[in-house]
Amino acid sequence: MPTATPPAAPIHTPDQRLRVFASSTLDELAAERRAVSDAVLRLHLAPVMFEHGARPHPPRDVYRAYITQSHVFIGVYGEDYGWIAPGASISGIEDEYRLAVDMPRLIYVKSPAPRRDPRLTALIEDIEDSADVSFRLFSDARELRRLVEHDIAVLLTERFQESGAAPETAPPAAIPVARTQMFDRDLEIAALSELLTDEDVRLVTLTGPGGVGKTRLATDLAERLRPQFPDGIGYVELSAVNSPDLVIDAIARALGLRTSSTWRPLADVVAFLRTRHMLLVVDNFEHVADAAPVLADILAGAADVTALVTSRAPVRISGEHAFALEPLAIPDRDITLDAVGHYGSVRLFIDRARAASGAFTLTADNLAAVVEICRRLEGLPLAIELAAAKIRVLPPAAILQRMGRPLELLTGGARDLPDRQRTLRDTVGWSYDLLATAERALLLRLAVFSGGFTLDAADHVADAAALDGDVVDALDGLVQSSLVRQETTPAEPRFRMLDSIREFALDKLREGPDWDAAHQAHAEHCLRLAVSVEPLLNRLAERGTLDRLETEHDNMTAAITWLLDHHDPESALRLSEAIWVFWWLHGHIDEALRYLTRIFEMNDYLSKRGYGRALLAAGTMSLASGDLARGGPRLERALLILREVGDKEGIARAAGPLGHLSIVTRDFAKARPLIEEAGRLSAEIGDDWQASIYHSRLGAIALLEGNHDSAADEFHAALVTAQLTDDTLGTAVALYSLGLNAISQGDLAEAHDYLADGLSAAYGKGDTNGPPLFIAALADLAARLGEPERAVRLTAAAESLRTPSGTTWLAAYVLPWPDDGPTAETLRRKLGGAIYDKARRQGAALGLDRATAEALAT
Repeated sequence: MPTATPPAAPIHTPDQRLRVFASSTLDELAAERRAVSDAVLRLHLAPVMFEHGARPHPPRDVYRAYITQSHVFIGVYGEDYGWIAPGASISGIEDEYRLAVDMPRLIYVKSPAPRRDPRLTALIEDIEDSADVSFRLFSDARELRRLVEHDIAVLLTERFQESGAAPETAPPAAIPVARTQMFDRDLEIAALSELLTDEDVRLVTLTGPGGVGKTRLATDLAERLRPQFPDGIGYVELSAVNSPDLVIDAIARALGLRTSSTWRPLADVVAFLRTRHMLLVVDNFEHVADAAPVLADILAGAADVTALVTSRAPVRISGEHAFALEPLAIPDRDITLDAVGHYGSVRLFIDRARAASGAFTLTADNLAAVVEICRRLEGLPLAIELAAAKIRVLPPAAILQRMGRPLELLTGGARDLPDRQRTLRDTVGWSYDLLATAERALLLRLAVFSGGFTLDAADHVADAAALDGDVVDALDGLVQSSLVRQETTPAEPRFRMLDSIREFALDKLREGPDWDAAHQAHAEHCLRLAVSVEPLLNRLAERGTLDRLETEHDNMTAAITWLLDHHDPESALRLSEAIWVFWWLHGHIDEALRYLTRIFEMNDYLSKRGYGRALLAAGTMSLASGDLARGGPRLERALLILREVGDKEGIARAAGPLGHLSIVTRDFAKARPLIEEAGRLSAEIGDDWQASIYHSRLGAIALLEGNHDSAADEFHAALVTAQLTDDTLGTAVALYSLGLNAISQGDLAEAHDYLADGLSAAYGKGDTNGPPLFIAALADLAARLGEPERAVRLTAAAESLRTPSGTTWLAAYVLPWPDDGPTAETLRRKLGGAIYDKARRQGAALGLDRATAEALAT
């Protein structure tokens, strides 16, 4: 009799608690399987995974046994349909799904999945059509874990609670508790509060660059406005949502809705909000901007809901009110400790520095470094917080010293910040990754501009680099994305980047093929601009032209540096020659001299004429800086070369200053022929401004020879010539010289009138170097006229307004003011020490506008 076969041992799941079976392919979705397991374990349930055991048994027997003993089925699908066993017609994951028909099935589909197997697509479509299946999209393992944990909790509540039906909603998402105090946002809070409580406003989008504090302000507003919305605040955080398709799911979860429909729960969200008067705060919308129609549908279906969205770019749906959030206010460099409270950037630094190190105190010694840090970081709150955190290991001066590349220094943010805000580079990179291709390309090329750019400049650089697409559209996209800021100016619109964004873009540009092309185009644009304004610099429109060149100053110097670094001193010289009047009148003489010296030292790359012109420019600037020892020899050498090549304009511009040098040394025999040559050649070529200077130099000779009537005649001829040709420099020289001639004759009233006219002319044309010279002379007159206190104030004002280079520029054309008036010691004895010191302090604090007004007062 045969022996009976013992029954086969049953196949048990690894854990006999309430069990959740997870179905998916193993290799493709390994991270997602771990996320599901983590979610199940967090709920103290048992995850049932094929890989957990029962290895001696055939695979199909294992998963069939596991499913039989499980209570909940989870299917996670990506792109792979899975393995089909020999003799089977469907894969294991489809077989598992169909075997679980009698239990709750929670299905999660990864999106996007561009290479999804058509067989898996068919299965998913079949699942979507099933009324008894919960269907959700997810983007990564982190989001999947949250979805699974939430959905199982809801499922267990609905299926296993002994009490009656589950409530309609779970607790909504809480508004994040502020980690830091908010500074200097009172005006923004008032304006936004008014908007959000206006019954005609349904959508407000708070825009601004990364790290400017949009989330912080939005959450503060939500708490402040809570009493205005009877049904409360809904807070939706989207930073971890990587697909527009998942936005509605995130909104539903944030509202506490238990959705288990077969498709996106938009209808459930609208139904929930339809009868509610709420403020819906949707944070970090920029990377899911294609979900804007979802917001439109919600607002259309829920008439009493107002949405506050934070995004680096507007949402662009009907009825939107975009509000651009600017960085915090930054102080001037001369701020005092008493005034710190008026500037949110400094207050934020102090607050975060004290949080990092309780020993930190703002003092007179470290104030300047703290202020400069805030200025360098342009008031950007995130950057300031990251910098202040370094107080743990570095004092402010050391932080400032290491801020040559802020993106490298500013790392290590708080651990509870989103990953993209742990470093300043990550914050900028997050925005860059969201741009369209043409916008990325334009952003990188625009980084070559220092201190901003116009639309024409942007167009030139983009065109030279063969940018695909419309520049205006791409630039508009960058403005909308808060990566480029549009500035309000009296003339044409101007744009600029925050330095942190520009540094990031330059690094990206350096990695690509357009570095040289973009910089060369920038240099060519600056040269073209300089040449175009050259004829205007001595004309009536000069002030506006000077102001424009001051705005473009950083671009001009960057262009010259690029041209010199790439062995093109001829172009650098042409640019320098075009703007020399600006350099003189706005006090950039020493800086100009450095560039000009470098140009003529590159003589191997210069033509003979170019070398002579470079020596001429450097020699003239040397005289303007007061360096006669270098200026004279350079001009002598330049004159020889320019005569040899027949450059009439160059000869005139070299001979004139050499004539002036000879006047100063009283070598009139040498001075006259040089001055005559300069005057004759200037007349031949129509170089108008030289004609006025010609008469002033002849007048200077007459003055030194004691012939005051002849001097006055020449100076008057110089003044008439200058005024006929709208020559600012000639006018200033002539009026100063007339004042000098008058005081040499003892006529103080006439001297005052000439000096006052000269000061008015220089100030009116935007000259920043001429006024201190006139103010000092008027101070001397005040002392001579018995007004010692006013004389001390004006003297101190002139001293504070002078720059090292600006003190000597006019001395290249005029004789020195006589020093036979009352001295400082005399004035101190007359006034007494206390009054004298007070007058000096008052004068030093006047500034150009008030000093000019006081000097002109009679």
